[in-house]
Amino acid sequence: MGLPKRIAYQDQRYPYIVLAPIGKKNKQIRSIGHKFERGLLSRLNDAIVDQIKDKALDVSAIRPYLGLSGRAVLPVSLQKEETIHPHLLRPELFLWGSLSEEHGLPLKKELLYETDFTQLSSEQLGKHVGEVLEDYLFLSHISEHEREYWLQKISKAFHAHPIVKLFHEKRKVIDAVEGMNQSSLISVLNYPEDIAYWRHRVEIVMRPFRSLPEQWLRGRESSCSHQKILEFDSEHRSICCYCESCDFCLFYHVDEDEVSFMEEYDVERAEKRMVTIEKQFNEIARKNQRLLEQLVQLKALKKQLSSARKTLEESLEVIHQIERYQRKEENLKLYPLLYMYDKMSRTQIPDQSSKSELLWLSRVVMDDVRMFKELREWKKVVPEHVYPITRHVLEELKSKLEEVRYGDDDIIITVKGRPLTYAYTQQILDLIYYYGSDYPAHTLVQMLAGKATNKLRTLHLHETRWFGLLSNWPEKHIQKLFNQLEKQGWLMKQQRGYSISDYAEEVM
Repeated sequence: MGLPKRIAYQDQRYPYIVLAPIGKKNKQIRSIGHKFERGLLSRLNDAIVDQIKDKALDVSAIRPYLGLSGRAVLPVSLQKEETIHPHLLRPELFLWGSLSEEHGLPLKKELLYETDFTQLSSEQLGKHVGEVLEDYLFLSHISEHEREYWLQKISKAFHAHPIVKLFHEKRKVIDAVEGMNQSSLISVLNYPEDIAYWRHRVEIVMRPFRSLPEQWLRGRESSCSHQKILEFDSEHRSICCYCESCDFCLFYHVDEDEVSFMEEYDVERAEKRMVTIEKQFNEIARKNQRLLEQLVQLKALKKQLSSARKTLEESLEVIHQIERYQRKEENLKLYPLLYMYDKMSRTQIPDQSSKSELLWLSRVVMDDVRMFKELREWKKVVPEHVYPITRHVLEELKSKLEEVRYGDDDIIITVKGRPLTYAYTQQILDLIYYYGSDYPAHTLVQMLAGKATNKLRTLHLHETRWFGLLSNWPEKHIQKLFNQLEKQGWLMKQQRGYSISDYAEEVM
């Protein structure tokens, strides 16, 4: 931190100024040779003295910030031709980092003031110098702590902001409103006009909370993990903190230890609206008593079916195996208990532990809202004792699985009138499993064709059990076989060769 001593240059004629070369190839200052430069530095030095006196500025904190001794408080940069750079250096250049002593200061637009101070009148120069000194004083205060310290202060102040505190207090309700607004249950509630009005109000009520970045709200003191941009405003003694990933900006006011946002909201009104929006939904829900009763009934059915959960899960797995062999979906409705269990397993209906219907219903996850229409029939189908029937269904499905399983002589694929049986398919898949991604396709083709090339002999591939497996097939047909096996989902093309698919692994 500070100005490297090796490149710093001070002239007793301008005691409040420290000079430094700017530009990577400009490594040091030998002298101030031009009359214009000397006159400009004299004006600048006088302006500094006047501003310190007029504003009663205590500039002593700037010197340790810049690593200077003596009276100098303002760095000015010289270009390679020993001409003064017309833009003063921003104090951010010296914050939380070290500068190289091997070459001049970095010539970056964002680290320079926009004002060309060489063209200013005495009054304008005084004003500009005063603002620059204020910036240096503010940054010298900021530099007393590391960047991480200020980020932590910003995070804590963020969570202390009234709207954020309200968010934490009302988090359950806020999450419930957002969840309910996206829930499929909304579509089956009666009184659609009331629902439409409620959803319209949600957009208004949620606006303050939606303006807050989700990742900042996960804890009570932390913020997001993204890199943040900090900008400093000495006039308001504030730090602008911007996260590009969250697209969120806030202002930390150093003296007050508080934050403000780009848009502020009336917290008292926001709190009242939260109470109202919950109350409105609860009133709508209570007018849908039949739906609430159906949810309780569905929950009871799920509990009843869960007594045979192991058998039902096994039955579903057998059905999936049957589907893999048949290459088509099985009609689950042919097995009512399985059909119900399959849908119920993806449905969550928690106990109503709160008096608020909103908090309860927002946690309901429905696989398919058509379940409400099917409920009457389901209640007729489910017996008092579920297990015996589910056991019978499982045995029936296992029998069907045996029927659809491939036999060794089953024809899996035909290429140009040449059939390939399941037994041969298994062997080819074994070859791909062991060698598929190690060798290119044409090498695998030559192995199956039994073509003992020098390459195959060198690699000892002619000694494998797959060599000549399809010796009565032309090589071009074997390549077409690979293409067909890939097309049907048995193989997957790789950058080099093939690999067997998940489907093939399951079936084999």
